[in-house]
Amino acid sequence: MERRSSRRREEEEQKRRERPRNLGAFFIIVAEILVLVICVIVQASVIHHKRAQSAADVQPQPTASDIVETETVAETVSPLSPMVFNPPAIADDGSSTGTDSGTVYVWDKKAFELFWGSDSAAERYAQLMNHAVGELDGLNVYSMIVPNHTEMGLPDRLKNVDGGAQTSSQAEYIGSSYGMMDSGVTAVNAYNALSEHCNEYIYFNSDHHWSGLGAYYAYTVFAETAGRPVLDLGTCTENVIEGFTGTLTKLTSAPVDNDAVHYWTFPYDVTDDITEESGNTYSYDSCYYEAATGGDYTYGVFLMGDNPLETIYSSSDQASGKIAVIHESYGNAFIPYLTYNYSEVYSIDFRSFAGDVSDFCAENEITDVLFLNGVMSSATQVQLDSINAIL
Repeated sequence: MERRSSRRREEEEQKRRERPRNLGAFFIIVAEILVLVICVIVQASVIHHKRAQSAADVQPQPTASDIVETETVAETVSPLSPMVFNPPAIADDGSSTGTDSGTVYVWDKKAFELFWGSDSAAERYAQLMNHAVGELDGLNVYSMIVPNHTEMGLPDRLKNVDGGAQTSSQAEYIGSSYGMMDSGVTAVNAYNALSEHCNEYIYFNSDHHWSGLGAYYAYTVFAETAGRPVLDLGTCTENVIEGFTGTLTKLTSAPVDNDAVHYWTFPYDVTDDITEESGNTYSYDSCYYEAATGGDYTYGVFLMGDNPLETIYSSSDQASGKIAVIHESYGNAFIPYLTYNYSEVYSIDFRSFAGDVSDFCAENEITDVLFLNGVMSSATQVQLDSINAIL
């Protein structure tokens, strides 16, 4: 296995690898956009139908003060789930409505990816998780569906009104899906942790992903759910890359603010072994691509982009056991924090992993498995088919 340091590469080695890394990043972004377009096209057809009925159903728009009071005390409980979802009290200055491209809504120079969930989509994801439990018999199986920025950053007064963003409740969708999962699946309620911090920089303005801070808040809930100690970010070193221009800027012509990508390096050592789609393997002394710069590809700092398989070894004195995370790109910003809790963390990107997860877990003596997906992926059949293919 070829070994290199992500921090101290020789100059000639950096030049040799930089062009393939950038080319790979280009294809990663193209693939991300294609999947994103598939997601929004599927949901746009439902949104179009909803809009045709909206004229008769429009309710009076509440004031900004009404929004804060309602969001603070209201709770959403799925009829199929005992889990309570606390809605976010989103800061709202009452400014004018935004710009709708049909798939992306822009308000306050932030781009929001529209979502339209259905009971049938929630059920399909739940059935997939139930199937996974059967295939992973004897393992601890967790499921986390991550809401997107629309749920956590767009005020209710702008949703489902004439000229506003046509979208549906992600709390109801996530709760319904969790409620249909078997008892062998442990649902992780990241929704409330994100809701509590909704006015912090937990999602990007220009991109469909969450930020490193948003992923951290969700990680704290997982650690608590799994009965493990929580990493204190105060013990870590914060790093910032300015000038990120994300995927949503390509789906709207409205002005959107650029982003900064924050990531945290740890007070203990990690080694990240990466297996690329080509089959080539490399090892680094970080789970971040610390040479990343601003631009279209900056989210690739997390786990060095999308790779079929990564094995991260940790020297944390709190680490024990092994976990596999089955995920798409939302998992990239989340997975590094698990190095505080697990001696070995296996990142499996279901979109490109070619193995069988059950066999892989048995061969590597993995005890915990987390399925982590953004809400859009959980409701998109092509993504579910990819997960099913590796079970």
